[in-house]
Amino acid sequence: MTQPNKWIMKRIDELDPYTDYVEIWRLSSSYGHNEFMSNLAYALTFQNFIVTEWGSEVIWRDDGGKVLERPFGRLDQTTAANYIWWFYGPHDERTRKSVDAINRLHAHWAKAYPGRFSYNDDYVYVAAYTAIAGHRMRLSMGLPGITEKEKIAAHIFWGEMAKLFVAENNTPLHGYPESFDALIAFCEAYEQTPRPKPERTNLIVAAFHEQFVMRFFPKELHWLGHQLLRALSLPSTLATAQIDPPEAEASALLPRLLGYILSHQAQEDDPDISFLESYQNMTPEEKVERRQEMRKLDHAFGPHFIEAYGHDPKFAGCPFHAMMASKPDVLSKPSVSDLKSIEEAAAPHI
Repeated sequence: MTQPNKWIMKRIDELDPYTDYVEIWRLSSSYGHNEFMSNLAYALTFQNFIVTEWGSEVIWRDDGGKVLERPFGRLDQTTAANYIWWFYGPHDERTRKSVDAINRLHAHWAKAYPGRFSYNDDYVYVAAYTAIAGHRMRLSMGLPGITEKEKIAAHIFWGEMAKLFVAENNTPLHGYPESFDALIAFCEAYEQTPRPKPERTNLIVAAFHEQFVMRFFPKELHWLGHQLLRALSLPSTLATAQIDPPEAEASALLPRLLGYILSHQAQEDDPDISFLESYQNMTPEEKVERRQEMRKLDHAFGPHFIEAYGHDPKFAGCPFHAMMASKPDVLSKPSVSDLKSIEEAAAPHI
C-alpha cells in the first residue's frame, strides 16, 4: 500500500521554533480544517472570552447585537480574520491591517461602554488561550498533545500577536506569560476566577452553541450537538453561563469519538493547501453562493433562537429573555450594521 503523504510534520521537523515560529504555527493550524471543525472551534473558543460581566455586556448590549441578528456573518468575519493571522503571521501587513481595524472597532465601542475594554488580562487571555487551545483540545479527545517544537512556536507566535493589540485608550498590553507552561497556568487561573453569572452571558453562550447546532444537526439531533459542545467546553464557562454540564455518558464518549475520527483522518494524505487558500481559490460565483447561504441562515436564526430560549423558565422575568419574547419581528429581519466598513476591514471576506 502507498504510504500517506505526511509532509506537514516532516517540514516542521526541519524548522527552528525560535526563528521559524510563523511557519510552524501556519503549518500546525492552517491545514486540515473543514466547515464543521472551523465552526466547532468558533463556538467552543469565543464563549470563553465573554465570561466577564463587562465582556458579555459589550457583546450582547441591549438587544443581542450580531450574536442574534447576524450570528453566521459574525462567524465568517471572525474566522476570516483568524485564518489571515494564522497563515500570514504577526509581521505581515495583512495581519497588521486586520488587527488595527479591530483595535479601532474596540475604540469605537469603548466610547459607548467606557472602561469595559481596559482590562489587560482579558486581552492576554485571548492570546494565551489561542496558543494552547489545540494542545488542550487534543488532550481532551484522548489524543497526544502537540510537540515541544510546536509549543515553543505557539508561545512565541502569540506573544508577537499580543504586541499588535491595545487595550482602551491605546494602552499596550503587558504580562504575556514567559513559556508555554506559563500560558497554561495563566489560563487556568483566569478560568477559575469566581465571576458573576449575568443573564447576558447565558444568552451569548447559548447563541454560540445554537448557531453551531442549527447549522450542522437535524432538529431531532440538536440534543446531540449540544451534548458534544458541552462535553468539550470548559466547565467553568458552562457554570458562569448557567448552562447545564453534559450528561456523564456524553462527557465520557463524545470527545473520544471525535478524537477517533480525527485520528482516522490523520492516516490520510496531508492537504496540499490551507483552509484560507481553499477559500481564496473559490470562484466568484461560489463565494456569492456561500454568502447568500450564510445570510439565509442569519435570517432564520433569530426566530429559531427565540422559540428555543425566549421563554426559558429558568430565566422567567429576566429582562433580555422578556425582550426576545416580545419582539420576534425585530430579530427576524436582517440587520445592517452602522460599522460595516470598519468590521469588513477588521475581518475581510476571504
